[in-house]
Amino acid sequence: MPTLLGGLVLSYIAIDNMLEGPLRNFLKDYIDLKEFGSNIREEGLFYLILGLGIFQIIIALQSFIQPVIEINNGRIAIRTKEKSLSVVKDVYEIKSIEIIEEDILRLVFEDVTHNVFTKHINDEEIAEVIKFVSESKEI
Repeated sequence: MPTLLGGLVLSYIAIDNMLEGPLRNFLKDYIDLKEFGSNIREEGLFYLILGLGIFQIIIALQSFIQPVIEINNGRIAIRTKEKSLSVVKDVYEIKSIEIIEEDILRLVFEDVTHNVFTKHINDEEIAEVIKFVSESKEI
């Protein structure tokens, strides 16, 4: 949610300044601003801010749509708090998988460990994931 709000704020600031909105009119009282586009550095700055805002909105929307854990064709995609984008690894790289707290599933890979927040996932689905990973390790 903070990423989405940050993206919306950045996009609003950029679009408001490009279209001579209320924020730009307010800033004109305190800063000597000319027409938008008369200063190439200012124009580039606001296009950069708009790009960053849109990027943050896309990342936030992706995290709302994408499942927390997805296993497909021998690969596992997980969402973690540490990474903005999903982590995609091969299932065979998983050394161990365990529930360490009530709502946290720990996946230990060959090179890194990831914790997945599973509060809004059914216990049966978590058990299926653990069973699938355990069975694929045995093969």
